[in-house]
Amino acid sequence: MAVRSRRPWMSVVVGLILGFTAASWLIAPKVAEMSEKKRSNVCSYYNRVGDRTMDSKSNNTSRHKGNHSGSGDWGPPEESPRNFLYVGVMTAKKYLDTRAVAAFKTWARYIPGKVEFFSSEGSEEVPLPEPMPVISLPGVDDSYPPQKKSFMMIKHMHDNYLDKYEWFMRADDDVYIKGDKLEAFLRSLNSSKPLYLGQTGLGNIEELGKLGLEPGENFCMGGPGMIFSREVLKRMVPHIGECLREMYTTHEDVEVGRCVRRFGGTQCVWSYEVRTNHNYC
Repeated sequence: MAVRSRRPWMSVVVGLILGFTAASWLIAPKVAEMSEKKRSNVCSYYNRVGDRTMDSKSNNTSRHKGNHSGSGDWGPPEESPRNFLYVGVMTAKKYLDTRAVAAFKTWARYIPGKVEFFSSEGSEEVPLPEPMPVISLPGVDDSYPPQKKSFMMIKHMHDNYLDKYEWFMRADDDVYIKGDKLEAFLRSLNSSKPLYLGQTGLGNIEELGKLGLEPGENFCMGGPGMIFSREVLKRMVPHIGECLREMYTTHEDVEVGRCVRRFGGTQCVWSYEVRTNHNYC
């Protein structure tokens, strides 16, 4: 009785085993074939997408190698233009082979533009350890304060370089200019606007009321340096003769500021950043 009851169960188990075995033989190859086709299709799709992406990157790279030439190709310039800033350094014969040489060998090499040294008439005869761009101003001596020297230097900038540079700086021979910081600062401004930059001055307590300044008027102090936009020089320089004839003080920086205010249509900026940081010198 017990033997008979086991036979149906044995038949069921054997049948299930045979069924699974047969199914594996018949179905597994089809599944494997379908999986292979699906994997092949997926790989082919991503390969096509990858190729398109690489082509796009390649096109973009080649497009950005050149400047915009009007042909539809856009891209940054390969190197930044050097004709950006002109620095005129006021010096004297007795400082040409010391202060001027030191400036020429250090910070002057990192200015994004041109640096020239302005001295009195006959300065080209001073022996120097190496060739330097020294401008001897005719009819100008080394007397202090250097009012005429400063105005004639600014006129030289205007007459020779107005259309070649965006910014112009008047500097002393004992300053140190950080060209990279100065360039970054000036590139944030518009040189087509009348801008006169530097450390704002009002005069000391003893000079109050003696500089010919009205309330609210100022000037850029000469020591840290003065920076003029191209537009300021364009407006002011044609009137330099008048500014030289009508000076109220012996201070060169005060009179330059007065000339800028009168004919350039602006004055030294009150900007907190320029007045307090002045971190390019």
